[in-house]
Amino acid sequence: MTKRFEDLSDFILNQMRMSHIYQPAMLVELLQNSGRASVNDIAKALLSRDISQIEYYEQITKNMVGRVLTQNRGITDREGNTYSI
Repeated sequence: MTKRFEDLSDFILNQMRMSHIYQPAMLVELLQNSGRASVNDIAKALLSRDISQIEYYEQITKNMVGRVLTQNRGITDREGNTYSI
């Protein structure tokens, strides 16, 4: 095993704090992409795994964007939690 692998393994098993998803999500993104990822890709990975942000944008969708396009403009339809054109 390489020193880098040993350090990463030790960090994950013994040192990493799981108070939020940020560290594991970044490591997963790097490992899934041959050890490299842009800041933009890591940010997208963090956002996709952050339930609080997903819930926030669900509310934006229902209360703002969805309401304007569905009720005010008649562009979309809503059935339960699904929108359609």
